[in-house]
Amino acid sequence: MQKTVVRQGDTVTLALTPPAALVPPSPVVPVPKGTAGFRVEGLPACVRGDIESMVISVGYATLDFPQAGTGSVQLKVPAQDRATYARTAHGATEVVVDGGPLELTLTVVGPASNPSGATDAVGRRYPGTATLTCLRVRPVTAG
Repeated sequence: MQKTVVRQGDTVTLALTPPAALVPPSPVVPVPKGTAGFRVEGLPACVRGDIESMVISVGYATLDFPQAGTGSVQLKVPAQDRATYARTAHGATEVVVDGGPLELTLTVVGPASNPSGATDAVGRRYPGTATLTCLRVRPVTAG
């Protein structure tokens, strides 16, 4: 099955798993770099490290702590979102492809709180997912 190769400038949309939520909801973040060694429609293609090295600062809240706090999001690219693209000058390169959702982990930096003054724990982690959006005039595929 052929899938679209992710490139610099494609976007990632974030979503936390309840009971946690992003504040404001669903930020859309562009992929800042592509280091695969080749270009797709003029922009560098992305390898796993390009996505997994992204650190995204967001606001969050939970049912127990409805007053927003801040967190740091990191992404993980599962195996189904990677494919070998063999036609490069450097030989085969494993690139990120648009497929299923990425895995997301939010780590609490500035804890959310509730009206009684209790706060969430710094370093606590909340899971979620991220969706890649790859708009193309002429798709380049791998897989």
